[in-house]
Amino acid sequence: MPSCPHCGSAVKPAARFCTKCGLSLAPSESTSGGARAARSVLLAGRYQVIGQLGQGGMGAVHLARDTQLFGRLCVVKQMHTAFLSQSERRRAEEDFRREAAVLARLNQPGHPRIPEVYGYFVEGGDHYLVMKYVEGESLEARLARLHEPLAEAEVIRCAAEVADALLYLHSRRPEPVVHRDIKPANIILDPEDRIWLVDFGLARSITSAGARIVAAGGRTVAAGTPGYTPLEQWQMQSSPKSDIYALGATMHHLLTNKDPRDRFAEYDELDLGLLRSLSPLPSLGLVRPDVAPALAALVNRCLDPEPQSRPSAAELKAELERLAPTGSRFFETVKRWSPTLGEIIGVAAASFVRMLFGRPARPGKGGQLSTETPDFSPQGGRRSTGTAARSGRGPARGRERQADVELPCLLCNGQGVRRDGRECPVCHGTGFWYRE
Repeated sequence: MPSCPHCGSAVKPAARFCTKCGLSLAPSESTSGGARAARSVLLAGRYQVIGQLGQGGMGAVHLARDTQLFGRLCVVKQMHTAFLSQSERRRAEEDFRREAAVLARLNQPGHPRIPEVYGYFVEGGDHYLVMKYVEGESLEARLARLHEPLAEAEVIRCAAEVADALLYLHSRRPEPVVHRDIKPANIILDPEDRIWLVDFGLARSITSAGARIVAAGGRTVAAGTPGYTPLEQWQMQSSPKSDIYALGATMHHLLTNKDPRDRFAEYDELDLGLLRSLSPLPSLGLVRPDVAPALAALVNRCLDPEPQSRPSAAELKAELERLAPTGSRFFETVKRWSPTLGEIIGVAAASFVRMLFGRPARPGKGGQLSTETPDFSPQGGRRSTGTAARSGRGPARGRERQADVELPCLLCNGQGVRRDGRECPVCHGTGFWYRE
């Protein structure tokens, strides 16, 4: 059975992707012979290519090992320069070099949500950019795997961390940097539950030329992703507020599981007229009436067609943090550092809470939480004052009492499910405990 050149897992002979690590496998790479051929590619006498992560008209992105640094994994982005016009070739090379320079400046002092740049070189007429490899699952892949919208708490947390990265980009001096391609596919959730903003291929300083690419044949076109990119960016007038729009479209997608690109799928070419008519997304409150009104209003503000009406990255981050579920900051920090340790502490905390307050609430019939609350009479007998009493089968209604305290589950932040979509082992899917 052939194996993946990255993680070593067994793959089917005709597999296009490794089911364990997600590496894109070329037809020849899904065999052991093809894997050996991929490993034989050595760039700059240092970077050993072991697989291809993606490919486009402008070049390819490879997964490689740094042979001079103990086999550290890295991403090598390659730009092909086979253009018909020498002037367009020089322009493309300048753009690629500018991208490398922008990313290098972002490394000083750096941001915990933005991958570092390791190197830049030219070999065989092609240009290469070497960056940190971030292992994990994109939010787009997570949506596809779950087949349902993400929980509000998770969307708020992810968007707040992306907003923090945008605040860093937009506050760079002497020139702010605009990412220009915020979307679920470019937001990675790593195995330690940390968020990463990746793919800075369209990133530019705000005073540089608008986001553009050189298409096949030397044609210069505006660049972006239909559905996420605001109209002003298609007009090559992007600003930091363009990233805010794209993050709003991303939150809309994550909360509705409706891809904003779908409406553009039937068109081979797009012009400003089509973009102007198809880009506006429906109000989040209409698509998801159950979403918290404050969150729906914030997403709608981000999607305002007028850039000046959108919040800044700082305002968006503050609003998202205000909407985030309350809980222990220490516990959240432990969870991000080590989800396994976080789960152990969560189970221990649940046991302690049960000792103090009683058992956790359990779902009742129809998936509803049972509100049965025990009461202890002076004679020491136990009687139910919950559902049975309200249905007329128990004591009089005047003797009913509700749970004294509601305690949200710390492990899942009251969502009832873990990050991987499984039932929370602490609260058993209820999201909180009732005091007895």
